[in-house]
Amino acid sequence: MVSAKVVVDFAAIKEMREQKGLSLSDLSLALGYKTTSGYWLIERGQRKVSIDTLYRLAKIYGCHMEELLTENPDYTPRTPAI
Repeated sequence: MVSAKVVVDFAAIKEMREQKGLSLSDLSLALGYKTTSGYWLIERGQRKVSIDTLYRLAKIYGCHMEELLTENPDYTPRTPAI
């Protein structure tokens, strides 16, 4: 039985950006967003993050994609309707 759901670790994404000395503008450009808010919404958890974007962030940060994820212990799996 699954006890937790894996989710994007937005705090880790922001922390890695800051450790690398990158600005929101730097990441927005690298990821192809037209405005800084495109990437800023990711860090705020207000925009869904695709696998492609996670992969590109991991390459930029020099880490594995798994390092950008965390488990949500509050996750409760839905019971399938019969």
